[in-house]
Amino acid sequence: MRGMRIILQIVIVFAGAIALLLAFTFYLKEQTESRLSPGRKINYKPMGIVILLLGAFGIFHGLSYLAGSEALPDGSGRCRAVCGLVLLATQSFGESVGRLVAGFLWSFVGLFLCYVGYSTVGWVEQRENHRIGE
Repeated sequence: MRGMRIILQIVIVFAGAIALLLAFTFYLKEQTESRLSPGRKINYKPMGIVILLLGAFGIFHGLSYLAGSEALPDGSGRCRAVCGLVLLATQSFGESVGRLVAGFLWSFVGLFLCYVGYSTVGWVEQRENHRIGE
């Protein structure tokens, strides 16, 4: 069962990396095409897509804590703020409360990043539609 979890985590990380590389590819393609026009402006849509993907990763990371498939941080890693809060909750109230805090905290960070990414993409589309209507 442990081997299946590791394989599933590897597949999820690999799929996330592929999606991130695809978003960067679209960004570079668009920048290359827009470089030819003299009055070009920066398009924030690819950046919004990357932020949206990071938010989705945060949500899945939080859900893995809630499901119990991810080990709680022990303070030995490089994670500072979020892991410190999780470690404090774990040492103060126990592992079950630490899992809840980790799950909800990472899910909240992921939802916030999804909101920012979606708002950025929506703002760009609204700006493009306004420019077309002029």
